[in-house]
Amino acid sequence: MNTAAQWFTGPNRRRGWIAMLVVAVLVGVAAIVWADRSPRRSPQAAPVVGGKFRIEPTLGSAPTPRWTVRAADLSIEPGAVLLSAPHSLNAYHGNGTPMDAGTTIVAATAVPDSSGDGVWQPVGAVRLHGLDPDTGKPHWTIDVGALAGCAEQVFQGLLSCWDTHRVLIVDSATGTVLTDHSTDFEVEQVDARDGVVTVAGRTADSQTAVFTRGTVSDIAASWRKTFPTVVPGEPVVPVLSAPNYFRYGRYDNIRICDLRTGEPLFTGPVGYVFDGGMIASQVIDRSGTAGKVALLGRDGHRITEVANAGFLLEWYPVATASPLPIMTGESAYERTTGRVLWTNPEIGIDDTAGRSTAIEGVVRDTVIIRSLDGTTLSGLDLTDGQRIWQRPSPFEHATKFTRYDGITDATHLILTDGVTVQAIDGIDGTPVWSMLLPPSGDPRVRSQVRAMGGRMVTVTAHDFTGYAAA
Repeated sequence: MNTAAQWFTGPNRRRGWIAMLVVAVLVGVAAIVWADRSPRRSPQAAPVVGGKFRIEPTLGSAPTPRWTVRAADLSIEPGAVLLSAPHSLNAYHGNGTPMDAGTTIVAATAVPDSSGDGVWQPVGAVRLHGLDPDTGKPHWTIDVGALAGCAEQVFQGLLSCWDTHRVLIVDSATGTVLTDHSTDFEVEQVDARDGVVTVAGRTADSQTAVFTRGTVSDIAASWRKTFPTVVPGEPVVPVLSAPNYFRYGRYDNIRICDLRTGEPLFTGPVGYVFDGGMIASQVIDRSGTAGKVALLGRDGHRITEVANAGFLLEWYPVATASPLPIMTGESAYERTTGRVLWTNPEIGIDDTAGRSTAIEGVVRDTVIIRSLDGTTLSGLDLTDGQRIWQRPSPFEHATKFTRYDGITDATHLILTDGVTVQAIDGIDGTPVWSMLLPPSGDPRVRSQVRAMGGRMVTVTAHDFTGYAAA
């Protein structure tokens, strides 16, 4: 009788059945763990509670182009060009982009003052155009004169724009100018939301920061405050971090103040202010890498050090069914308390230039990350950071140097490398559809995919195209 036969006979029989039972239990446990980590299929998806770079229609197949807009479609002025809204409205850089205003797409046109190759050409008076996202047709056009830029985000449909000594607020739905206010200081930034207008600027010698808080009709109705530079002789850099803070200073000497009261809170090496009110300090290493990062409370007290810190950035598409944590370094932190929720080093990439984020987007409860070499994409569970899927990149020639623009429809992550668009299912990473991007028309500028007016829009150097679900 061989050893195996002996195991199940005589005095060893009981021991054998126990061994089989243990194996069966272990297999069952393994099956349960695998099921927990396998892609989740919910019969009814939870509603999206927040997001950015998000479009409304679900694109289950490649969308179709519905309309294309060029400068000549908006302006009859000879030589008019599309400007890069919202930031570069005082010069032409050889390409133009529209901006998202919620239910409206806003484009800007102007005529360059001189001929050139578009490296940097000052422009004349600016015209703003509010476009229908479904048709690309303008609802309104207004002449706004000289303008430096507008705020990136639009709240309650209010365009917050400015020039050197000017605050301009426009209703994006109608094109109505709600305020056009001259200032005695140089305006650097404007924010309008929830009926409150805040303005950041500085004096002509750059030695004093100026901040105001008020209403659309009176920008200083609540208060106006001035603050000398933190380091004498050093230019002051005023920044709004609405709705909670404003700040000024440079490098390690940045003063954080309460945006509601105007009162100073603390001074330190502030590197980033997150939605929700959490503040991050960052001391850049002499080598140029990310250095040390810590999360701070509103009074500057240290809540936690960020392990294996990277450069701070939250510039990726999001459509979440649960509150989005701060994901930086190796961990996810609760957005208002700084409490560590989970740790997974894969959310960052260690490269020669320093650690940076690996996150490409968040689709409901899946955090989608890329590998260092760019050849794979993985999905992590937003609630515990565990990997639930990993797939080869859908981009044929993806490398560590490939950079993506992205949007989401709350079901798919839609990415482009400047040549093709690839849509992947957020739940299991399955490639769903792909399409070629319109060529840029300028070798210096890559084509992009944007979320505009709740629709997918592709942007080239000289036009932009709106898409509809197939």
